[in-house]
Amino acid sequence: MCVATGCMVLAVVAGLMIGCGGREDSTNGPRIALVMKARTNPFFARMEAGAREAAERTGAQLTVLSIERETDFDKQAALIEDMVAQGVDAILIAPADSKAVVAPLMGAQSKGIYIVNLDNKIDAEVAGQAGLKVHCFVGPDNAAGAYKATRHLLERMGNQGEIAILEGIRGVDNAEARKRGFMQAVEEAGSAVQLVASESAEWETEMAMEKANGILQRFPDLAGLFCANDSMALGAIQAIAAAGKQQQVKVAGYDNLEAARDAMAKGALECTVEQNPEAMGAIGLQAALDLIAGKPVDSVVPVETELITPE
Repeated sequence: MCVATGCMVLAVVAGLMIGCGGREDSTNGPRIALVMKARTNPFFARMEAGAREAAERTGAQLTVLSIERETDFDKQAALIEDMVAQGVDAILIAPADSKAVVAPLMGAQSKGIYIVNLDNKIDAEVAGQAGLKVHCFVGPDNAAGAYKATRHLLERMGNQGEIAILEGIRGVDNAEARKRGFMQAVEEAGSAVQLVASESAEWETEMAMEKANGILQRFPDLAGLFCANDSMALGAIQAIAAAGKQQQVKVAGYDNLEAARDAMAKGALECTVEQNPEAMGAIGLQAALDLIAGKPVDSVVPVETELITPE
């Protein structure tokens, strides 16, 4: 597989300005809000870029909002409520928490606002109990992507030795799916591979550095570490380097961030997973426009994942 971003589904318009707060495109088209997770994660800057390109192309009026940290669940709920109060026509939501967004989105539903779910699935059980209808989900098969990355990591480990995982926020759909994919690959590897630690670093680089350091101290023979996103992988790499174990511990990430590609080029990261956030943003915006226009929209629009390695 390739490392270059030329493999992406969409090319982002050159010079596109990527915002971090609430900005609105000045058009008279349908009003659509994109409410994302933490602006500190470049993955969501790419999602915004895809949505903005589509908005410019279609004439949609797009407002983009994001939270400061992955765990700012209440803040994301407040952003949704604000968009409902402003009377947008549709909300594109990439949930920080799969359950916490249900209540504010019920407010959107009561106002006839269309709901398009991106990247991280809204909890189906909680949504069903509340009576929330999500019109469309646009996103990857996170379990399949994590399975691909873990299989590659295991190969680089020689299919033997101690392995650990740094999870995302527990209970959140994409974090749980990536853990399932990881576990499937580890279980298939057999008894030659031993899972020694499974901890959450909540998608954060600094926390991942601390957690990885603790794992290395408890398991000095660790051979592999799967990180459920690249931000955590970058923190883990720092901890591994500080411990002088760069040659011993193989690391895999997920998201195909530029910094992760740089780490692969330096030999510090074995692989990552591309899930095309530009495509999610653009497809999600088009789905919202189709819903507003009364056109049929598929309930699930898959976005393919791709294993990215240095080769």
